Amino acid sequence: MTNSASMAVKMLIGSTIAILVIGVLAVGTASSFYSLKETGSDTTYLRGHIVRILIGLAACFLLSTRSEVFFRRSAWPVYVLSLLAVIATLVFKDTQFAPRVNGSVRWLDLGVTILPSDFVRFGFVLLSGLLISKGSVDIRQFKGVIVIVSLALVPSMLTIFQPDLSGTAFTLFVMVVVLFVAGARFSHILVVVGALLLLGASAVLIRGDYQLDRIRASFQEHTMEQDDNYQTLQARITLGSGGFAGRGLGQSRQKRGFLPEAHTDFILAVIGEEAGFLGTSALLLLFFLLFTSSFWIARGANTTFDAVTGGGATAILLAGVMIHTMVNSGMIPVTGMPLPLVSWGGTSMVVNLICIGTVIGISRRSTV
Repeated sequence: MTNSASMAVKMLIGSTIAILVIGVLAVGTASSFYSLKETGSDTTYLRGHIVRILIGLAACFLLSTRSEVFFRRSAWPVYVLSLLAVIATLVFKDTQFAPRVNGSVRWLDLGVTILPSDFVRFGFVLLSGLLISKGSVDIRQFKGVIVIVSLALVPSMLTIFQPDLSGTAFTLFVMVVVLFVAGARFSHILVVVGALLLLGASAVLIRGDYQLDRIRASFQEHTMEQDDNYQTLQARITLGSGGFAGRGLGQSRQKRGFLPEAHTDFILAVIGEEAGFLGTSALLLLFFLLFTSSFWIARGANTTFDAVTGGGATAILLAGVMIHTMVNSGMIPVTGMPLPLVSWGGTSMVVNLICIGTVIGISRRSTV
């Protein structure tokens, strides 16, 4: 292993561990009030979070030792099964198997609650890498680009009807990165992005109230007439109230019933309140190191499959951080998006650690 490759792996592992530790501290403090109110113990969510991390780390380690053949063989099953799970949320919507949460039917309850769209993105990355590396899809031709776009559009169209606009945008962002990493022509990517923006605007207008209300709310900075705008304003207040150095660990005031979903969708705001600008900047720097090292490993992959898979896995992590950060800072309308490796949430945690394990495995194979 070259010095640069070795450094990239160490940076990836080190930044991941550091972010997980920050996440444990953040979930512990952000969930304490809600946990005590709902369960009678202020550590219930923290204990669950730690269990999810351990499961994710086990999956991370296991996949880091698997061969490329294993991932190739897993591509179709992961994509198809996760896609069927997304369809199941629509078929069984508003039942005990697919309950409506915050106006959306995203979750599938099979005794263990999962978010199928998280898995379908990873399945899309694997399948794209498989088809491109086998030569089944010529990514330099526009018809090849259309095949990859279609694989992403199928689950994206389904999540629109959940409705889950952020999940749709998430998947399409990953798709664009996959096209770029795979070597699609820049002109083709521009055409795809332009068409998607036009289709997205049309979909929002056609679907109506749910998405439009959130977009309108994001522009209503001086009123709290809508719940979505209330969340946006409270997130801004929380994020900004920490000042330069923060109030101190466990000293958040906004988590005590003022900021909804403090331990999931708005955990960065709580970190900003308790750790201030310094703490938030340190966390974002760790994410930057994680992304940089991960993309470096993908760039040095020995095979096209590993390069596309590594780039796509990194894009899954990057998109989650981007959307969560922009929501918490009020740059885009409120949408449910946990902060990767930090927020409480089982499916997100496991899939994100699977992505990291996949990239670590690529680094190992690249030295053979």
